[in-house]
Amino acid sequence: MNSSIKTDFSGSDFSDPKSPAAGSTNSLLGRLVRFSVIFIIVILFLSIALTSAPKNQDLSGIRDERTILGNKKAKNHYIMMTDIMCPYCDVFSRLAMENQEKFDKYLKDHDIVFEVRVTDFLYENNMDKRGFSRMGAEAIACATDQNRFWDYYHQAIRRLWQDYHSKGIGSSKNAPAIKDLTPAYWESIASDVKLDNSFKSCLSEHKMLETVKQNTADATTLMLRHNLGGMPSFKFNNFTSSGFDTNWDYSYVERYLAAGLDKNLK
Repeated sequence: MNSSIKTDFSGSDFSDPKSPAAGSTNSLLGRLVRFSVIFIIVILFLSIALTSAPKNQDLSGIRDERTILGNKKAKNHYIMMTDIMCPYCDVFSRLAMENQEKFDKYLKDHDIVFEVRVTDFLYENNMDKRGFSRMGAEAIACATDQNRFWDYYHQAIRRLWQDYHSKGIGSSKNAPAIKDLTPAYWESIASDVKLDNSFKSCLSEHKMLETVKQNTADATTLMLRHNLGGMPSFKFNNFTSSGFDTNWDYSYVERYLAAGLDKNLK
């Protein structure tokens, strides 16, 4: 069974309330004025929407070359959207990391570039009341700013497994929650991989917060486009999927890769 942390993306739309029928005293001039005002508001709204929209709407392209494995010019592009506090996401990443040689060979043999997009999806969707999702995403972004994404990300996966998930803490939606993460925890991971001292101020001063928010907004937009409703979410060519089971082994990582290759051939 596929396990993922999901949220409901359905929302209300804004509808204008029905107005009462115009009385006989309403003049033609009054109606024209109202229509003119509405027309101007619509034009202004469209102008703002168009000018504020990202210039690059193709969220399927590589967003950050520092978070990829494989040849950036590869024919096939595999995107994993993740949250460091999502245990199902961490299982996929840990299996790929523990079988790095096999994983890298698979990417090379099948001309795949693998990209990880870290978000604070759980925090943004009210599934992380303690803020660990955002704190972890900021920490990873600070490491990325030092061009050390993979060193830090992999060590975070190792530490979360060693300190919590392997003990049944935070290892699924129904497991006892992780309750004691502090900035010092993420700083200790930075120390493990020997990041420079700027990491601490980057994290404490929230220097990468806007980057994290944008990453999450972009990932959420891409997920909505493809009807993906949970973490982790994957897009590989024409194949999309959400979820990964904590009981699966590395063979399922390659099955996910193969599914994208197979669908692209159809």
